[in-house]
Amino acid sequence: MPTREELLRRFGPVEDPEIEARRQHILKVLLDQDPKMQQQLMDKGMKKGVLEGRLTEARAALRRVLALRQLAPSQDDDARIEACTDLTTLERWLDRAVTAVSVSGVLE
Repeated sequence: MPTREELLRRFGPVEDPEIEARRQHILKVLLDQDPKMQQQLMDKGMKKGVLEGRLTEARAALRRVLALRQLAPSQDDDARIEACTDLTTLERWLDRAVTAVSVSGVLE
């Protein structure tokens, strides 16, 4: 059985539009033959989309609370908030933002 790297090298995206179109067609045909795999891929995509949505909402809520409390994050602080991909951390920062006296107190 070929390794993941071998499969990607052989069947991964290419720059030639004609070859890429054939590759996409093959993938579609294979997925159409395996509804279970198709559903797994859709579920995985939906879970990722839901998480991304929750992260975006948590960042927005944190920024809103900071603004309402007149705590202005620096560019570095804002970049740190944007770069955070851990929902638990963002929620912890949001909880701290309610009572913190500084942005550094929030992002500790």
